This record gives sequence, structure tokens and C-alpha cells, in this order.
Amino acid sequence: MSTTKKTVVADYLREALAKGVYQPGERLPGEEELADELDVSRATARLGMRILQDEGRIAIHVGRGAYVADHQPIIHRATPTSRDDPGRLDSDYHSRLRDAGYSNIDEKIKVSLDTMRPKIAKRLLNESEEQGPHGGLVVIRASEHFVDGSLWQSHVTYFPFNIASNTALMSPEYIEGGIGEVLRELGLHEEWNWDIVGARMPSQDEADAFGLAPGIPLLVQERVTYEGQRPLRFTETLMPANRHQLLYAGGDAPEELRVMHSDVNIFEH
Repeated sequence: MSTTKKTVVADYLREALAKGVYQPGERLPGEEELADELDVSRATARLGMRILQDEGRIAIHVGRGAYVADHQPIIHRATPTSRDDPGRLDSDYHSRLRDAGYSNIDEKIKVSLDTMRPKIAKRLLNESEEQGPHGGLVVIRASEHFVDGSLWQSHVTYFPFNIASNTALMSPEYIEGGIGEVLRELGLHEEWNWDIVGARMPSQDEADAFGLAPGIPLLVQERVTYEGQRPLRFTETLMPANRHQLLYAGGDAPEELRVMHSDVNIFEH
């Protein structure tokens, strides 16, 4: 059974999906039909379909057949504004979820204290900064968002101990005004930030936690915010790529931008 033949099947299906021959949620031809169409064996057709499943393009259900993956991502506003926190869903996100048919939205917050691992230290400590007695400690505020019982987004924010110690940031409770408000009350002002966004395949634990099918990567957004040259916090957000698309806006973008483009879908043909 040659690799070339199963690749032919996979390429055939990819092209059909790219042309919009089959729409999200639509049933694909079965193994036997594909085998006859492409003059291959049913086993080869099956292997070709599994390639598309591993890529997250189709979903194969035993006894029911294969279906085009129904990617209906919700817009995640990635550009920070004065009233947004990277560690929480923006104020319009819940309404967008409800418009998409989701209803039960919940958040679980955990706070812990740990030593500052090299990755975190690289983002939160300046080379010239004196660490002091607590310079090696970091306060970790983890927020998990659940939609209809499934883990939807995961945010983990790290604070230098000398910023978060003995503040509301160490309480595992929802902060009404947001993290930015707490920092302002401490006399700290987030003046600028940098973001980096990438994609990677999830670990098995992450795939299980998010309930991901084979082939679905995670979007990873990292953000560090500063006052001058002093890092105030580092947030890492994990988002299944089939459920989210990032919206960045530049210049004097209108506030209603999220509504104007709420139906844009990068998976549409």
C-alpha cells in the first residue's frame, strides 16, 4: 500500500475542501466511493482520510462516516484597551459566545506562589534589576474559562512577588475592575506591551483538558506589559485554534469594530 496513493486521496480531499465542494458539517463520500473515484483500495482511501483527520480538517465517526470539521471560531480581541485584561474574557466575548449558541459560561481561578522558572524570569526581570530577597518568587494567577462544561481558554498570569504580595492579585476571586485596576491602585501604570502569537500541537494532557480532536493545534498568545522599562506582568493564553481567531486593530479603530466583524471566519471559502 503505497504512501503515494494515500497522499493522492488526501490531496483530492484537500482540494475539494479548498474549493468549498463540501461545507462545514457536511458528510464526505465514504471509503468505498472514494476508492472507486480514485481507483485505490478501500484501505488506501481510509488512510488518506485519516491524514485529513490528523490535520483537523475532517472528523471521522465510527459507524456514521466522515464529516467536514465545523470550525466556527469566536473572535478573541487580541489588541489591549484600557478596560481589557489579557487574563480575562473581554466584555463582549460572552455575548459573542451566546450569539453562537453557547449559554453556560464559567470561570475558575487559582492562585499559587512558586520560584521563577527561566522562561518567566526572562520575561519579568531586567538584566540590570536587583532581585532582592523575593526576586526569585513569582505569583501565578491561573484563570480557566469553561463554555458549556468544556475548557475553552486558559490564561496564566505571572507577577513579580514584590508587586503582587499582599494584594487582591493573590486572592482566587474574580476582580471586578480587572488586574489593571489593581495595579493602578498600587500606583503602577501599564504603559506599553509586546505580544507574540504562535501555534503548537497540544500535549496529551492539554488535548484531554480542552477536548481536542486529532490535528487541532493550540494558539498561544504571550503578552508582557511594562511601566517604563519595568515588567509588571506576563500572561500566557492558550486557545484551541478551531474555536478562536485573533482580532488585532490598529490606529483609531472604532469601538464597534468587534460587532462589525463578528461574523468573519478565516475558515470560510
